Amino acid sequence: MGRKPIDPLDSSPVIFYHIPKSAGTTLNRILKKNYPPENFVECGIDTHAFMAELAGWPPERLAQVRLLQGHFPFGIHELLPGPAAYFTILREPVDRVISYFYHAQREPRHYLYDEIHDNNWTLKELLENGSPLMMNDGQVRLISGVFGAVPFGELNETHLEQAIANLRSFEVVGVTEKFDLTLLLLQRAFGWRDISYRSVNIGENRRPTESHPADLIETVRRYNQLDIALYKEAQRLLAEKAAAVGPSLHWRLWAFRLRNRLIVGQNAE
Repeated sequence: MGRKPIDPLDSSPVIFYHIPKSAGTTLNRILKKNYPPENFVECGIDTHAFMAELAGWPPERLAQVRLLQGHFPFGIHELLPGPAAYFTILREPVDRVISYFYHAQREPRHYLYDEIHDNNWTLKELLENGSPLMMNDGQVRLISGVFGAVPFGELNETHLEQAIANLRSFEVVGVTEKFDLTLLLLQRAFGWRDISYRSVNIGENRRPTESHPADLIETVRRYNQLDIALYKEAQRLLAEKAAAVGPSLHWRLWAFRLRNRLIVGQNAE
């Protein structure tokens, strides 16, 4: 007997803990195809203001929420009236930090833009200055729930252990490097009907991580040791989830990629 179909609008709320520069823009478009506006809630740029606003929503409005997503730290589920399921997508830490820097460097609205340009800082200089929290084990900061409560460079193994414990409570943990596989597991978990996509928000002049100077890569790794460990756990959890589905998942992955290429090609004409 097959699995009973899941209706995403008749299920517990789903919370997407969106790690910056981890395929969120592409996934956001997929989410909006599966959740109507009245059921889809997105955190704005000011996370603290959003969480304060959410805490003041009346019960009937909170009851409408079926998908809540944003760059908020773990714990926002406590503001919802009932149980919720969580998912997130992590990215290889060195690649993510480099991408984050170039995004901040070219985006005038980014909070680091003026600091980078006023000081004419390179990525290495910015890190050694010790200000950008999201570039210092930023994934552990969000998933552990501490985010800005711990200064730059002061996260420790206890925060990593908390992040790993939280991650293990997530319904799906994906990685950007296996985005299609992650999508299939998300579809299976939450009943999404349409997961076709075209990649968006790919950084201009993007260079492979290994093409950057070795000393820069080493500096980024030094400030993101905990994220590297958390990413390995995310890879393990994804592999474990995929193995539990069984060998049919490999065929579904092949079929999805073929179908998605056809759909994207037709829409481009």
